[in-house]
Amino acid sequence: MKRMNAAWPAYWIVFLLFEMGLGGYMIIFDRFDQMRIINNWHIFPVDFLFRALTFSGELVVPVILLGYFLVKKRAWVKPFVFSYASSTLIVQGLKHLVFESALRPYAYFKALDIPWYLVPGVEMNEYNSFPSGHTAAAWFCFVWIALLANKRWPAVLCGLWACGVGISRVYLFQHFPVDVAFGAFIGISSSSIFYYLYHETIAA
Repeated sequence: MKRMNAAWPAYWIVFLLFEMGLGGYMIIFDRFDQMRIINNWHIFPVDFLFRALTFSGELVVPVILLGYFLVKKRAWVKPFVFSYASSTLIVQGLKHLVFESALRPYAYFKALDIPWYLVPGVEMNEYNSFPSGHTAAAWFCFVWIALLANKRWPAVLCGLWACGVGISRVYLFQHFPVDVAFGAFIGISSSSIFYYLYHETIAA
């Protein structure tokens, strides 16, 4: 049996710490304060940073990574595609079939008439809040970058990158922390299953 990639446990440790931090935050503060505290952070450089982090959780990075695997790491293509497909199907199924009425922060608090800070240029979505698709995509995708490096510290950096995407979704007023927590779980779980099933093949 092939040895598991050295990046794997490091990435998981970052994930577990992230989930514990989010869990503690959600226990301590109610839904209003969860958003109010983060909404008070706003300064322009941070706006730019979190818009960039959110963008990195979209389609571009997975497509670039898939192209690299097709050219350089053909054995990685199947587990990568299967994990991407499973993560996407689960997230979109939950969003549109199970929790289709879940309001995003902008719609949830609209009746309170509070002057929330909204980052310029960011479209405010109102529905399909649960779970966060960007966060799921980040935690699914960045683990494969960590696995390519096959070292602990790059894995930690990739995990922190995924954390940043998740936090950006709350900062940009697109999701609640609970959406982010479950999105992260779906993303990393999808990659975990297919990495485990194929790790001997991709280590060959």
